[in-house]
Amino acid sequence: MVFPISQASSSGILRTKVSKETLTKLVKSGMNIAIISTLREVLQELPNSPPVGIWLDINGPKVRTGKLANGGPVYLRKGDEFFFVNDQSVLGDHTKVATTYTRELVQVGDKMCVDDGLLSFAVVERLENSIRCIVENNGVLGENKGINFPERTIEDLPTISPKDSQDIQFALKHDVDFISISCIRDIEDMTEVRIRLGNSQIKVLAKIENKRSMINFESILRVADGVVIDRGYLGAEVEVDVISIAQKKMVALANVAGKPIMIANQMLESMCTNPRPTRSEAADVANAVMDGVDGLVLSGETALGKHRSSFPTHLRDRLSSYQPTHLAGEYVVETVETMRKIANQAELNTNYLEFQAKAMRNVAKPVHVNESIASSAVLAARQIGATVIVCITEAGGTARLVAKYRPLIPVLAATTIARTSRQLMANFGLEPYHHKGSPERL
Repeated sequence: MVFPISQASSSGILRTKVSKETLTKLVKSGMNIAIISTLREVLQELPNSPPVGIWLDINGPKVRTGKLANGGPVYLRKGDEFFFVNDQSVLGDHTKVATTYTRELVQVGDKMCVDDGLLSFAVVERLENSIRCIVENNGVLGENKGINFPERTIEDLPTISPKDSQDIQFALKHDVDFISISCIRDIEDMTEVRIRLGNSQIKVLAKIENKRSMINFESILRVADGVVIDRGYLGAEVEVDVISIAQKKMVALANVAGKPIMIANQMLESMCTNPRPTRSEAADVANAVMDGVDGLVLSGETALGKHRSSFPTHLRDRLSSYQPTHLAGEYVVETVETMRKIANQAELNTNYLEFQAKAMRNVAKPVHVNESIASSAVLAARQIGATVIVCITEAGGTARLVAKYRPLIPVLAATTIARTSRQLMANFGLEPYHHKGSPERL
C-alpha cells in the first residue's frame, strides 16, 4: 500500500488482493490510491467516498522466476543444489525454476538474488540449458519473483515487453490514473513509455529499483511525473548503507523539483505476520515522512496472505522452524491504521518552515509567474494565520506547486475533472475536491 502523506490527514495507496468488505474498510481508513482492479466497484457503493486513484504497475525490464508446480511456494534449504533453467514452460519445484531471461549472462562465481534478496544463490556451473547453483540461505520461493544479478548489467532487455504493451492498452482503456514501470534504467526508458501513452493524461511514475536508475536519478526525475524508490529490489544490488543515504538525497531532489516521491517495500514488513510493527520499522516510517516523502508504499503487508495450514504437509513442517503461524497479509487493515498513526505523529513533529525556505532558495531564477504565485500564497497564508488554502485547478498544476512549498495548513484543490482529483492524491498536503456541477458554479 502506498500512503500519500498529507498534513491535514495521512492517507494511502493499496497494493493488495482482498475482499470488498476489507477494501471498504481501507477506503474509510483513508486509502486514496490503490494498485487494484476492483476498486471502482467498491467506491460506487460508498456514499460520499473520497477520490481514490488507480495505479497500474507493469513489469518493465525486470527478470523474474517462472511458474511453480501447483502454484508453489517451495522451501529451499541452505547448501542444496538448485537449477535456473532456460525453458519457461518448465514448472518449478524445490530443485529448479524457469526464468524470463534466457541469454548467457552470469558466470561461475557470480551471485543471484531472488525476491528482494530474501534468497541468495552462488553460481557453480554453466550447463547447456540451465545454471547450477548452491542455495546460500534457507527460504521460501514463490512464483514470478524478481531476480537480481549484482555483478552484471543487462542491456538487451526491452523497456516494454509484449505483455507490458497489453497492460498499457488496458490502462488506456480503463482510465487508470497512474502507471509505473519497474526497473527503469535511464531517461530513454521513460521516453519510450511516454511515446506509448501518447496524449493520455495518465501520470507516469518511475520506479527506482536498480543501480543504473539510482545513478541516473536526476535525469529520470526531469521527465517522470513522480518517483517510487523500491528499496527491496534495489537492496539486492546496492549495499544497505548506500541505499539509506541515497534515499535521503533522492527525496530532497524530488522535493526541490516539486514532484511526488514515494518509498516502497519493507516499510512495516513484520506486520505481514504480526499485529504490531517493530520499533525500528516505526522509526523508519517516521524518518521517511520527516525527510519529505509524499507517500509510503505497503506491498507484502497488504498482499493476499495464506495460513500455514493451507500449505502442503511437507512444506508446513519446514515452515514451522522458519515462519510464524501466519504468512503475509493477515493484518491488512491494522497495517493501514498503524501506518496512518505513525505518519500523523511524524507530520505533527516536522518543521515544515524549513521545507518552505529550502524550496524558495532552490527555485530556478528568474522565477516563473506560477511558481511565484504558489510560493506567495503559502507565505501569505502563514503570515495571516489562514486555516486553509483553496486552489481552483484544471490539470492540477497550480495545486501541485502549492504543495511543493509544504504549507502548514490543508490545501483544498477544487477541480471539475474527476481524474485530476484522483491524481492529486499522490501529493503532500492536498485535499482534492471534485465538483460535479458546471465550472461556472465551482
